[in-house]
Amino acid sequence: MLKHYLKFAIRNFRSNKVVFSGSLATLCLGALCISLLFSYVYNELTMDDFHEHEKDIYMVTMKQSPKSDWSIPFSFEPEKYPEIEHCVGVQFFEDNDTKIKYNENIYTPAGMVVDSTFFKVFDFKLLYGDVTTVLNDKQTIILSEDFCEKLFGDENPIGKTVDLEMRQYQGIHTVQGIVKIPSNSSLTFDYIIPYQQLKLGYGRISLPFFKARPNFNVADFKEKIKASNNKVPNFYPQLTESITSVIGLDDMYFSNDITEVKKRMFFKSGNEKNIQVLIIIMVVILFVSLLNYSNLQIVNTNSVLKNIAISKVNGANKKHIILQKCVETILIILISALLITILYNLLLPRFNAFVGVQLAPPTQQVFMLNAIIISVITVLGMLYPVWVISRFSTIKNIRQLGKSYQKIGGKQVTVVLQYAMAFVLLISAVVVNNQLGLMLSKDLGFNKEGIIKVKLVYEPPLKLDYMSWSPERRKQEQENRLKVPRYVNDQLASYSGIEKISQGRAPINTWPMDWKPKGDGFNFQTVNSLTVKPNYIDVFGLKVTEGRFFEKGIDKQRGNTIVINEAAKKLWGIKEISNTRILNQSWSRPHGNGFEIIGVVKDFNYEHLSSKPKPLILLFFEDPEADYFIKFHKGQEQDGIKFLEALFQKVNPNQTFKYTFLSDDIAALYQKERRLSTIYMVFTIIALVISAIGLFTIALYDTQRRVKEVGVRKVNGATIHEIMFMLNKDFLKWVIIAFLIACPVAYYAMHKWLENFAYKTALSWWVFALAGVFTMVIALLTVSWQTYKAAAQNPVKSLRDE
Repeated sequence: MLKHYLKFAIRNFRSNKVVFSGSLATLCLGALCISLLFSYVYNELTMDDFHEHEKDIYMVTMKQSPKSDWSIPFSFEPEKYPEIEHCVGVQFFEDNDTKIKYNENIYTPAGMVVDSTFFKVFDFKLLYGDVTTVLNDKQTIILSEDFCEKLFGDENPIGKTVDLEMRQYQGIHTVQGIVKIPSNSSLTFDYIIPYQQLKLGYGRISLPFFKARPNFNVADFKEKIKASNNKVPNFYPQLTESITSVIGLDDMYFSNDITEVKKRMFFKSGNEKNIQVLIIIMVVILFVSLLNYSNLQIVNTNSVLKNIAISKVNGANKKHIILQKCVETILIILISALLITILYNLLLPRFNAFVGVQLAPPTQQVFMLNAIIISVITVLGMLYPVWVISRFSTIKNIRQLGKSYQKIGGKQVTVVLQYAMAFVLLISAVVVNNQLGLMLSKDLGFNKEGIIKVKLVYEPPLKLDYMSWSPERRKQEQENRLKVPRYVNDQLASYSGIEKISQGRAPINTWPMDWKPKGDGFNFQTVNSLTVKPNYIDVFGLKVTEGRFFEKGIDKQRGNTIVINEAAKKLWGIKEISNTRILNQSWSRPHGNGFEIIGVVKDFNYEHLSSKPKPLILLFFEDPEADYFIKFHKGQEQDGIKFLEALFQKVNPNQTFKYTFLSDDIAALYQKERRLSTIYMVFTIIALVISAIGLFTIALYDTQRRVKEVGVRKVNGATIHEIMFMLNKDFLKWVIIAFLIACPVAYYAMHKWLENFAYKTALSWWVFALAGVFTMVIALLTVSWQTYKAAAQNPVKSLRDE
């Protein structure tokens, strides 16, 4: 019997090729888009779920004063709290803070120094090594799977040794473990080494994490530790009281409260609004696909009713008809799911590269996901057509096969709804693209074009007994350490291709510190800081609005002079900069003079354009390791980069030369918006294609149904253009109604989305007009092919056939 049903299903597919092809294309396009987006969204929403006790893991944070941002606590004593089962301190080292040497090659990875309890808190799985003992040996190093492949290639890494250098540490470590970092891990790193009981790195503080015991009450614990660390190690214990708190690992990824902590560590951040947008896109694609599939089944009603009538006349009962339809539905689900699974695996590498996540779900899971999506579309899409079919009796079906389709009015509603959704997506895509263009092209208030950022000097680690040396020996050591920076600076100064040069931190790479004006009327609060050199102003074209900028020979590096921006002056209500001194919570003494403000620079956008320029303090630092910012004379960029690479290799042999253009670094700030814009565009086009498939099928059936009418009109003198207008106007009417419905919805949605930005693109009328014209053209091209064929056909032939 099953063979009989399969035979009839294939026969029905072949006899209705247009509907079958349209249905298959609709299911494949819709389900493929949804499954790709679902894989990414699911990965985001399940961030850190691979930790078995994710909801029991917490990070300890601290505010130095009520107006400060959350930061790393200066100390935390877990043994005081019986609620804590295990605690681990983690120190983070960025990719330029450490060097790993192997076979004369030098790498600068990002890594962590951790306590031996790391794997008792976090559930990272080791591909090689035992989590219970791997951190017991102080000279162990654990590598991530990706960095291990980069370091050793196809070699067996276990037991191999590497040289590790940090600012205040140098040692040989043996590879004893390889860790696999899942795609849904918010914590990423290249290596882990055990805590060395040494002061590793300059200014490094361990960030505490702990795993709580069962029945842990986070609210009670926050109150318990709130004032546990109220003596901040600075000069102002009487002016400020720190606040200690915790945040759960399951809340960290989407949290905006600890943004600065995550920026200084290796924690990825998520954007809930972008996830919500992607979910909306998935829902729109689902409904467009569902409506289109339903429409295709509606236009196929004549054939379905005819088959049912013939089957009943030949003795089939209701059970046989239902089974036949079930076999057809299951068959199309299996065919579609198989095709989509193949396409999914082919497209996944490109999709991963685009979204920046290494998704690799098992093939069977992909197949099941696609089968579920397709089942939802087919089952829901068949509800209305099945209801329509159930209203017709066998006798009426035989008598009025040609009229049954005319009685079904649902096709107009479904076309209007799916095109309205496509309009909303298209208008949104244009607005998002315009907003991205505004952010990338806006004048930020400083020069960014043609400036190369490059690190040329890496300071060697200090000797472990450095602090016990005599002053003369330490002075000699400092002189030796300055030889390489002086050589580099001399070489750069002698190269004629350089137009401007400076050192410091990039304008978009600020760091937070707590500041306040001297006096009792203020409390310390977190303000962004930026280290610069006097020629920084020439490279970046900053504008001084009051006072002066740093000057060599007048101002001392790491001295008591600062430059502020207009936002900082406004924040503290400073009238005269010469009469105001600024105190730093960590550096200034209560009865000292603090920092002298020597100048004010015009505000510039050093952060994402979702916010206006914030207060900023510039400090004069001469750090040999600081990044160089170099602008070459026009046309000499390529020769200049080759010169920099040769100089780099001379002072850093066997190390990889890396540089970036500042404009590219700034564009990277808007990577999420760029991805969102591209996703909008791609999936809007797919939604329009799905809608066009349905419109094409309806046009085909409508024109075939009106062949006799067209023949009569042509005999009576109607032209091809008149007939095409008559056939097209109904379809265009549906699209226009959809446009009128979509405009207010899209306007409201985009108005709310643009509220996230301080600088917004205008919701101009032309955006809506462009979307309307574009979709109208697509609709006309979709239906005109069929209507032209009908209008151009010989009327004698059409009337004879009728």
